[in-house]
Amino acid sequence: MVDCNYIFLSWPPHEDNNDITKAAGEFCECLDDNFFMQHVNIPTRNDAILDLMITDEPDMIYDLIDLGPFPGSDHNTLSWKLQVKTTHDFDHKKFFDYRKADLGNFGAIKRELQVVDWQKVF
Repeated sequence: MVDCNYIFLSWPPHEDNNDITKAAGEFCECLDDNFFMQHVNIPTRNDAILDLMITDEPDMIYDLIDLGPFPGSDHNTLSWKLQVKTTHDFDHKKFFDYRKADLGNFGAIKRELQVVDWQKVF
């Protein structure tokens, strides 16, 4: 959410609209070129859309409403809902480190197993 101070009377702005500045037009082109969405289409200050809400997902913002003037400000207060989906994938795998084993000499493994007091372990 940002107060860009570009004055838009409608969104999306009309390409033949001479009311927007060159910088505002370039800003809109940049949004389009980078596949961003601007969601505010209601005036946020007098009859202009000054406050913009930009996302990279078309359905991320919904139920956008104007709550009226913000106390002490000349801008309106906006309320919206944000659709966020997260996933937590946990992959629990055991990995054995065979680099530490003496695979060429099974006798060493056998000797290690023989020194264990199995009665005590179990």
